[in-house]
Amino acid sequence: MRDYVKSKDFHRHMRSLLTPRLQELGWKSQAGKCSFARGERVCWLQVSQSSNSLIGAKFTINLTETSGPAGNTRILPRLNEADRAIGKALEEHIIARLPRPDPDPEIEVVGDNGQPVLVKLGDIARANPRQWDGPCDVWLPYFGKNDLDDWTAFLLPRLDRLLPPSSPEMIDTQLWVQPFRRLAGLFRSS
Repeated sequence: MRDYVKSKDFHRHMRSLLTPRLQELGWKSQAGKCSFARGERVCWLQVSQSSNSLIGAKFTINLTETSGPAGNTRILPRLNEADRAIGKALEEHIIARLPRPDPDPEIEVVGDNGQPVLVKLGDIARANPRQWDGPCDVWLPYFGKNDLDDWTAFLLPRLDRLLPPSSPEMIDTQLWVQPFRRLAGLFRSS
């Protein structure tokens, strides 16, 4: 039987996996839960409140702008069509290896229309089949550390696309480049 990863261990494990890549992208690790800051922005992982050692848990990734009324934004809806196909296959693989008691219990999950539905633990992947069909609110299921390792391997090469620079960060970069463009222009004039 695999060991279920509780919330505290989830944050510790994910921090260890994500920190090197996010630091490469200019994000600084923050104290506490698994969160990272860059300028006025904070990227943080959120674990579903409906999790336990029977069904496992789910997590998503949020982006918060500390200035302005933007509030929290989920970044996983930004996955493109190819990413969603890979994510859906990985989700099915992870759910298939969930430990199941005998008999397979019915559990309450949030269905397509946002209402609670009862499904067998073995059918949990079908509870919200449209999660991967388009830019929807995506939650990634896990039970053990190997599930988190698999989701991290999926996420790492996509983080630079999922966490693009904010407008002020892009403007700062453009301002930094302007003197070099002027200098290059002087050489072209000669």
